[in-house]
Amino acid sequence: MRSLGLHCDSLDNRLTKPAWVLLCCIGTLLATCGPSFAAPTTNRAPTANMTKIILEHLKLESKELYEDYKKNSSGEVPIDQSLQLPCFTLGCHASASISIIQAYLEEVRRLSENRIDTSKVIKRLRDITCSDISCSNPTKPSISGPEKFYERKSFKLTVLKQFSDCMEKLKPKDRIC
Repeated sequence: MRSLGLHCDSLDNRLTKPAWVLLCCIGTLLATCGPSFAAPTTNRAPTANMTKIILEHLKLESKELYEDYKKNSSGEVPIDQSLQLPCFTLGCHASASISIIQAYLEEVRRLSENRIDTSKVIKRLRDITCSDISCSNPTKPSISGPEKFYERKSFKLTVLKQFSDCMEKLKPKDRIC
């Protein structure tokens, strides 16, 4: 402190100690309990432009996940026609379909022992859901894939293909909620 020209001994310690304690306590409280800096203070739905950007990323990433898995899977793996992944349109009514899709993508990641990383697309799906109170917030269903090796490969390919097809057809809207 002496290099700045301030002398601590010249300050009245009786007045500064309570001020420092108060500053430290309030500062800690604000840092831990308050919103982070530059974070939005409300949970608003993404804008139409943000949604459009998220959907473009989802289209590319879902296609990439499907094509990479198809290319890296050995042999010919059939699509399981009995498995029907829901597709969705944007809006509050999409919450149920999105939560089902997320559950399927998480199961694909689990069955692949994390070799198929679906975390990015799951996060993006979360980003396009509306957090408005009027939107239903469905619970995520529990999906369990098959246990047999060949059926697992077919399950993973089917989920990735149907998700990619869904994203390819999806068109952004001006309003989300």
